[in-house]
Amino acid sequence: MKIGRRDDFDLNEMAIFVRVVESGSFTGAAKALGLPKSTVSRKMTMLEERLGVRLIQRTTRSLRLTDTGTAYFNQCSQILSDIEAANDAVTDMQAVPTGTLRITAPVIFGSTVLSELVAKYMEQHPQIKVDMVLTDSTIDLIQEGIDVAFRIGFLEDSSLIGRHLGNISPILCASPDYLDSKGEPNHPEDLSEHDVLTYGPKPWVLNHKSEGEFTTNFTPKVTVNDFQSLSNFAISGAGITLLPAIQAMNFIREGKLKPVLCCWQFEPRPIHALYASNRHLSAKMRSFIDFVIEEVRPTPPWEISDDGHLYCPDNAEAECPAS
Repeated sequence: MKIGRRDDFDLNEMAIFVRVVESGSFTGAAKALGLPKSTVSRKMTMLEERLGVRLIQRTTRSLRLTDTGTAYFNQCSQILSDIEAANDAVTDMQAVPTGTLRITAPVIFGSTVLSELVAKYMEQHPQIKVDMVLTDSTIDLIQEGIDVAFRIGFLEDSSLIGRHLGNISPILCASPDYLDSKGEPNHPEDLSEHDVLTYGPKPWVLNHKSEGEFTTNFTPKVTVNDFQSLSNFAISGAGITLLPAIQAMNFIREGKLKPVLCCWQFEPRPIHALYASNRHLSAKMRSFIDFVIEEVRPTPPWEISDDGHLYCPDNAEAECPAS
């Protein structure tokens, strides 16, 4: 008899064979598996023909394993047991968050908001380890093995799944010392008379409920490509700057910076949590995404100040709502 090829092996036939041996009869195996007895008998015949050996000696009253059948039964039992254990392990992993969670986010969002959220999440799920990559470059999630990415701005067409976390607008602000010395601007056109600190060369476009859109025209005193440095310049009293809310809010709460031109708003930009697919999400991804959404909704930490006012300190919103 010829020996069957490896790619002809059928796990279903192996499982039926093991059940026949354990049951001691084709009838018992058929009943346990919910199959017709004829199907069980046919599968056993196909398995023996495939392997080219006799596994079971059949009589009218009993079944007896051949020596080869005994060895094959032992191997099959171990294989099926390993498969069951693997399935149980996957199920457990789906139920309990475990393993390494790979996250990427813009530097500002990661250092000012996300790091605190991740630390809190890990307290609740001690079996989780985190590999967090902070970069302002766009990373390919699949190629880099990223589980969840946080991105600020409008999303390009993509196969990625996005969960909206909220919107964020930049804030014009300066140190109280600077404003005491130079005075506060009352209109965006007044910025041309102030020391202005910028992240880049693009003009600022502001909107007012009644006056509409205004595009600034000024020569910056300082231009720098790092928001932390920009914050430091502003806190030191070097001038008025435009900072992301997540960068500015803590400094505003601490009194190191003060918002200006609160009646004038910038176009808000959305923040999303992105992942490659919503099918078969692991427990770590599903639980982390749900955790972040629950933490930042309905009051994202970058939108509300300590007294509940949006951006503007004191009673500025009473005269000119910033909402």
